[in-house]
Amino acid sequence: WPCSSLGCVCRRAPVGSAALHMQAGGSQAGPSSREEPAGRPSGKKASVPMEEEFRGRSWATPPDRVSGRKRDGAELARCSGFWSAEGERAEAAASGSAAGERPSKSPRRDGETALVHPRAELDDLQRGLVRQFVSTIDANEESIVITNPRAQGNPIVWVTRPWQDMCGFTYGEAVGRNPRLTQGERSDPAVVSAISGALKQERPCKVAMVNYRGGEGGPAFWNMLSISPLLHRGQLQLYIANLQDYSYHMGQMVSLTPSQFCRAALHYRRGRRLDAPLTSLSLAKPAIYEADGEHPLQPAPEPPPAQPMMRRLGWNKLVLEPEHLADRVGDALSRIDAQYELAERLASGESVVVSARSGDVAMRVLVSEEADGHYSISCARLSGDTFSYHAAFRQLKAALGEALTQHPLQSRGFVTPPTGAARGALPLARALPALTAP
Repeated sequence: WPCSSLGCVCRRAPVGSAALHMQAGGSQAGPSSREEPAGRPSGKKASVPMEEEFRGRSWATPPDRVSGRKRDGAELARCSGFWSAEGERAEAAASGSAAGERPSKSPRRDGETALVHPRAELDDLQRGLVRQFVSTIDANEESIVITNPRAQGNPIVWVTRPWQDMCGFTYGEAVGRNPRLTQGERSDPAVVSAISGALKQERPCKVAMVNYRGGEGGPAFWNMLSISPLLHRGQLQLYIANLQDYSYHMGQMVSLTPSQFCRAALHYRRGRRLDAPLTSLSLAKPAIYEADGEHPLQPAPEPPPAQPMMRRLGWNKLVLEPEHLADRVGDALSRIDAQYELAERLASGESVVVSARSGDVAMRVLVSEEADGHYSISCARLSGDTFSYHAAFRQLKAALGEALTQHPLQSRGFVTPPTGAARGALPLARALPALTAP
């Protein structure tokens, strides 16, 4: 629905409606196309049904950083096309309505209804699938983009607000365009080609690459991307991509330069249904989603082989991606003057084995996935003195630093460094040295 508040910066009028915005000191706005919730007196009368006026209007609402003006909760609710409890309370307070006059029905959250842009290239089935998928996520927290591979160019059809903040494009600017809009000069062409190959084969994949907020010329950031196909009765309908900003984490690497990659591992082809809420951890793991609850899932890959039993030291309940954790282990080993090599990357699971030697101590470092979806780093002594091994373990722990702490994935759109981090003020300067090179 349109925004009808005085001085609103969104300057949006509904398609097919005579309603216009009021500017400060201007003439009165036309009728609003929004249907008022039942039981909530507002003094307004909806002239056009919401469905006919394209229910979602969030795509054209500029964020505060673009408009330069802070908007209150009621104005945000009207502008965004979503009605929240906060926005309802704010508008009720502004209009003088009592709290008891609000409807008893609980207001909907952003993730409960997918408001699709009118220019989104979707058929009726795909629109239903978008709504079905969005009902399983928290659209206020997850950075998600959905594309339509059945349309020419695999265009963007839906994005969350965190995606808009992370990538620097509004929904209206992004809809109908390919997700390549965030790529730039330092985006690795080989990685881009590998992504295209995986999508053509309808395979899920995990990607780490350099992207740019607002497109090339904007600020660069490290994007940890998980791409998953969404099927209906075995037929590809949509692609779901989950984004994580890893700029700060990459910036903690001292001895190694982060690398861009695209992996389409066998264990990513695990089947997953949309019959339960999807957590941040599960969204970060590529999979093949099946929307039809009765259609058989893709056969699960074989579990990774059991590791030999031995006494280990280490850390668990980690949430950073295993590929990044393996890089952090290599970087930490280099910083303590240990020799190491990537001994094995198990194709059937999120497991990486690193062999290392520090002085007379030989050890094996394993990065693996736990049963609950978190990750762990464990160390096992292969040879050498026990006291020397424990000394090397303590050095490794100090070098790994914040990688061993739990990071709230809900805030991963813009990861902030922990309090007191020595290099937290300059994450991109260290993480992306090549980006500023001539």
